[in-house]
Amino acid sequence: MVLLFALALWLGLGLAPQPLLVNRANGSYAVTAADGRLLRLSLTSDEKYRLWTPLAELPPALLEATLRYEDRWFYRHPGVNPLSLPRALWSSLITRERRMGASTLTMQLARQRWRLKTASLSGKFRQMAYALWLERRFVKDELLEAYFNLAPYGANIEGVGAAAWIYFHKPVGELNQDEARALALIPQNPTARAPMHPAARQRLRRAWQTAYGDDAGFERLWFRSRAELPFAAPHFAERLHGLYPEASGLAGTLDANLQSLSENLLSGFIRQQRVQGVVNASAMIVHAPDMTVRAYVGSADYFDRRIQGFVNGLKAPRSPGSTLKPFIYAQAIAQGLITPDSRLKDTPLRLGHYQPENFERNFYGPLSATDALVRSRNIPAISLLAQLQQPTFHAFLLQAGIDIPKQAANYGLSLAIGGAEISMEDLLRLYGMLANRGRLLNLRWLRDADPDAGKQLISPEAAFLVREMLESNPRPQRSFGGRGFGHQQAVAWKTGTSSGLKDAWAIGMLGDWLVGVWAGNFDGSPNSHLVGRDLAGPLLFDILDAIAIERPVAAAEPP
Repeated sequence: MVLLFALALWLGLGLAPQPLLVNRANGSYAVTAADGRLLRLSLTSDEKYRLWTPLAELPPALLEATLRYEDRWFYRHPGVNPLSLPRALWSSLITRERRMGASTLTMQLARQRWRLKTASLSGKFRQMAYALWLERRFVKDELLEAYFNLAPYGANIEGVGAAAWIYFHKPVGELNQDEARALALIPQNPTARAPMHPAARQRLRRAWQTAYGDDAGFERLWFRSRAELPFAAPHFAERLHGLYPEASGLAGTLDANLQSLSENLLSGFIRQQRVQGVVNASAMIVHAPDMTVRAYVGSADYFDRRIQGFVNGLKAPRSPGSTLKPFIYAQAIAQGLITPDSRLKDTPLRLGHYQPENFERNFYGPLSATDALVRSRNIPAISLLAQLQQPTFHAFLLQAGIDIPKQAANYGLSLAIGGAEISMEDLLRLYGMLANRGRLLNLRWLRDADPDAGKQLISPEAAFLVREMLESNPRPQRSFGGRGFGHQQAVAWKTGTSSGLKDAWAIGMLGDWLVGVWAGNFDGSPNSHLVGRDLAGPLLFDILDAIAIERPVAAAEPP
């Protein structure tokens, strides 16, 4: 009769719908720099650290220690171990003691998954019923994977992936044997053993001695605390999560040293410029050959709500001023309209009802195409844009993937002087073509991402000539810090000032490095000091200077 009842129960459990083991939609994400250093481990919406980790990434030492300590017969029982069941009932209901082997891993998974109260007899039976159901619907490895992702490791830490980052500042796959054995002991009594303070570490040590016979390995452990979790490069971490929302582990391309240099230079810049009413700035560094993002500073201070520092200025579209002019000249060269030495007119121009002006409201008369570009004269650029065909400049921007929502007629010739808004990310993608022989590559955010083949949008000859033209642009005499620039390597650079003096831009290329800076205010308020060459230019060269010192070989490589 008992066997028939058990058989009927087993068949019935097989007909019940399959439950959701782990809700991966509400998980944490971990972002690391190029050297593997943790930048951020996020909290879930319910304020937990819960990082999804596949079973294949867990080290053998962790699997072995957990099964040995928690459930030696895991791969042989149907969810409830009939040999340990009487002991489990006695220890939990009568003596109120927790003993090794009191419940199976599947029972522990059921308790954690459905938040079961198992102190009562009815609660314990519910736990066993859920365990049998899980075993009927899932294979063992799926259950073991779910256990490791839901097991409690103290306070608001769930899952061994988050525990490894918090306690040891490394991914779970890199745990050594001692670290793995320590984590295996915590879930049985996380409240008492989570090593967050000296008393809990002592209790964990006693559990170690009981389980492993000595504490030699325990002496080698260095436990970290939640308070030591970094919150670095926040805009970069959020950008990666936005680009790859399903990923729990995001191995980024960020260079921690270049990131720190950029943050410090921006902070110093704003401290000096705040008296002028300039309160915010952004900076981005890209390694041009593969377009990897190496530094990404979205604002001068992420935590300063007065300047809306949490806003990411690098992906926000804003008027680029004259920063798009090099691509008008590149198209004009490719279409045979000019060479760098061609004479262009910088004289009053009227095109229908449109009468453009130069920024300084003066005219130089005839001058070379190189001088017209370097001096950022509006009239020659607008005149060239009007002559472009197949593709037009508007069509070229669309081919480059620039999100400009209006038709060409809505912009007219104002595209030459910042009529269409663009983000810093897109600007650096465009300037990357000047470093990569006219080939447009997408930004690369993840270390292991496949290389981008890109597409040819500018002829190699035109890209080379325009970069050479921009290298003749004289450097600023002094930095915002008051010192002269000491490095005289070739820098191709261009600045831009938006209409209404709301945005100051500067883009520069030094060897393999591509740098973009923006200064302004996120509320769009104008300021007479927001002039690209005078404000953003010196900041650009301070960052380029720092790169030349930090990465001298790559910075000196020829284009």
